[in-house]
Order: sequence, then C-alpha cells, then structure tokens
Amino acid sequence: MSSRPVPNPRPASPQRPAGPRSWSLATRLTIWYACSAFALILVATAFLYRTLGRNLEQEEDIFLADGVQDMREVLKNQPENTTGLEQEVAENSRYIQVYVRVLTERGQVVVETPGMGQVLAPSSFPPPIGADAAPDRGTNMVSRGGRRSFRGLAALATTGLPGHDTWLIQVALNQAKKQGLLTKYRRGLWRVLSMALGACVLIGYHIARRGIRPVWKISHAAQRVRSTTLHQRIPTTGLPAELLTLAAIFNETLAHLEDSFARLSQFSANIAHELRTPVNNLRGMAEVAMRGTRSPDEYRDTLGSCLEECLRLSRLIERLLFLARTEQSQMPIQREPLDVAHELTVVREFYEAAATDAGVVLTVHAPRPLMAQLDRTLFQRAVGNLVTNALAYTPPGGAITLAATKERDGVRIEVSDTGCGIPSEQLPYVFDRFYRAHAVSSSDGPGMGLGLAIVKSIVTLHGGSTSMTSEVGRGTQVMMRFPVSREPPGLSPFLKITKS
Repeated sequence: MSSRPVPNPRPASPQRPAGPRSWSLATRLTIWYACSAFALILVATAFLYRTLGRNLEQEEDIFLADGVQDMREVLKNQPENTTGLEQEVAENSRYIQVYVRVLTERGQVVVETPGMGQVLAPSSFPPPIGADAAPDRGTNMVSRGGRRSFRGLAALATTGLPGHDTWLIQVALNQAKKQGLLTKYRRGLWRVLSMALGACVLIGYHIARRGIRPVWKISHAAQRVRSTTLHQRIPTTGLPAELLTLAAIFNETLAHLEDSFARLSQFSANIAHELRTPVNNLRGMAEVAMRGTRSPDEYRDTLGSCLEECLRLSRLIERLLFLARTEQSQMPIQREPLDVAHELTVVREFYEAAATDAGVVLTVHAPRPLMAQLDRTLFQRAVGNLVTNALAYTPPGGAITLAATKERDGVRIEVSDTGCGIPSEQLPYVFDRFYRAHAVSSSDGPGMGLGLAIVKSIVTLHGGSTSMTSEVGRGTQVMMRFPVSREPPGLSPFLKITKS
C-alpha cells in the first residue's frame, strides 16, 4: 500500500492578538496629519474671515464719520438754511444704504432721508457723542420688525442759533451689501475647506504610506525569518535615522540567532559523536563477550573495559550538566575571601605528581597575601582544567607556570606553558564546546573539548573574562581576570576538583 508524499505546509501568517481591532499606523498617521493640517487651514480661514469683517466694519465707521462731519459743517456754517440741509441729506442718500436724520434738541425732526422714519426710529440709535468729540465707532442696529440690520452713529452738532445751540445728527448704513459679501465669502470658504479636508486626507495617507514603508520592510523581513533563513538581513540603505538603529539591532539579533543555531547544530553533532564512540565500544565488547564461553578473567577484563567507558560517559554527562547550569545567569556561587597565592599552591601540589611523571616543572609566582572574593571550588576547578590542558600538550622538559597579579579593578590569573602552541587562526574558537585545537586520541579531559569551555563559564559566573595568546612551538598563555565583587555569598554547587 503506497502513500502519497505530503507537501511541506506553507508557513502560517502571523495571527493578530485577540481583543479589539487596533487601527493601523498608516491610519493613525493619516488621521493626525489630516486633523492637524485641516485645523491649521480652518484657523487661517477663520482669521481671514474675521479680518475681512473687521475691515468692512472699519470702512462703514469711516463712512458714517464722514457723514457726521459733513452734516456738522453744514449746521455750523448755514444753520438756518433748511434747503442746504435737505440737499446734503439728499446728497448722502444717493447711496440707497445710507440714512441721515437731523433733530433739534427737543427731538423734532428737522430733515431726514425719505422713508427713514418707517425703517429706523430715533430711539433705536445709540447715545450720541459730544459736539466736540470726533466720531469713532458705530453700533449695529436692526430695523423695525428686525428684518434688516444697520450700522448707526449719533452725534451732537453746534448750530450757533439763539436758543438752539445743539442739534442731533443720526446716520445709519444699511449692511445688506456687507452681509451679502460675507455670505458669499463664507460659501466660498466652505467649499475651499471641504476640498482642503479631502486633500489633507489624501496627502496625509500618501505621506503616511511613504513614511512607514521602512516599517513594512522591517516587518516583512521579520515574517520571513525561519531557522533556514537566518542569514538574511534587513537592508539599511535609505532608512530614516529613527529606524536605522532598530534595523541594526534586528540584524544583530539575527546574527546572534544564526550563530546560536549554528552552535546548537554543531553542539548536537558533537554530543552525538562523543556518545557514539563509548556506546559502540560498550556494544562491541558486550557482543564479543556473548559470542562464546569466556573465562572469568576474560569476563573481568571485559567488565573493566565497560566500566572505563561508563566512567567516560559519566564525566561527559557531568561536564555537560555543569555547562548547562552555568548558562543560568542566576546560578548561585559562594564567594569568600581567598588568598589566591595559597589556592594556586594547593592546585600545584595536587598536580605535582602528574607533572613529575610527565617530566614537566610546575611552579607558582604570586605575591602574598593576594586576596580576592571567589568561589573556592569553582576557582580551583578552573585553574585545574588549565593545568590539565597544559600537561597534555607540554613535552617532557617543559615548564608550566601559575602566576597571579593584582590589577586596579581585580585579579589576573595566568597559566603559561612551553608546549606545542596553538595556531592563531584557531584561537577565537578554543573556548567553544567540543572544539579541539589538536587531535588527541586520549579520552581524558582535553580530548572532549570541554575543559576550556568550563573555564570560561566559571570566569563568566564571577563576572570576569578570559583570553588566550599562543605561538606555535613556543607555548600558550591563558589569562583569567576576576573583578572586585561586593555580592553577598550564595550557595555553592557541589562540585569537586577532578583531573579533567
């Protein structure tokens, strides 16, 4: 029975979070731009409309003031010439919108524009200004019945007649023409504002789309990120300054992810390789032992070999668990004041027998006392791993030196040897897990490629740094820098010094 191959599913589009639907950034920018631009246009048009109204009102006031002055001149020069007053009123009344009335001090009408009494009563005018005061501003009024609006001005005038020294002049201007002009202007403004609002929305949407195009570019690049496309980057050419930093951080994150995935893949392959050898050895020895009857000594040898492979697996698992624990930033360490010179001497004494067997001189150079806040167990393990690696790669007759010096911000530990050295192109990778700068057939610590990785993890837990310098044929120098720490002591993990 055959089965059809199932095609690889396409990556699903990112799902929107549950909850009320949020407006897009383009919509928000469009609304803000359109509202702000339209508000500015509205304020500008309102200011222009108000300015136009004030200018027309000022022109009306000037016209009314001129009319009052003309009437004052006639009353002053020819107070008894009623015919002259009528001619002056008629002259002003050639403009249909102008009404003029002259009254005595008792309120008797001397002369007025024909029909003015039916439109404007004498009492509808504002209080008159003095005879010696210059006419300034008029007052808005309404006609009888309130159908028409006028702007009027009242003023006293000196006549010089005996017993009739002061008369009253009332001048009114019909505002129908002004109101018609303003109405026409308002209609034009509403049309302009309507078109401006549409233009603001369209232009704002266009600007918003162009403005957030880099954001879309970044979001589309983020959607394409998969475990197989971590090599892709966001092009930063042409990005605005506000998004340039974001794109750079995103590209840096992708680079870290790509490196982490590569390291994880390599780490998995290395673990599989390291586990395969002892497991195959165990399986092979078990199969050989079961093929026939063996003597007790042969079974004992086989079991001994199996035990050695189990111990190798146990050491590998223990180191991997330690590295996994050190990756947790909150792994507790127990700091205590240590004399670094004394601790280096303890490590030298522990490895002195192995150094003697290898024909290597192991020495310590450190001033006393040299105090530092360190975790004793972890510190001895880090130095022990460096000594183990140095013994593995230093030929007989060589020397290994443990040195410590006080620095301004901490303590520097150096482990130097006169071994074979490491090529410069391999130095950036020597602290990686399972990396071997030299092919070693031994199953000891350096052969697993975890010793230096453990050293780096221990120093990182203390907040320090590691570095290495080496020259092929002349030896290697590993430096550990431990900063001054004021952290309170924590709980120390149960780690023991082993020859690793």
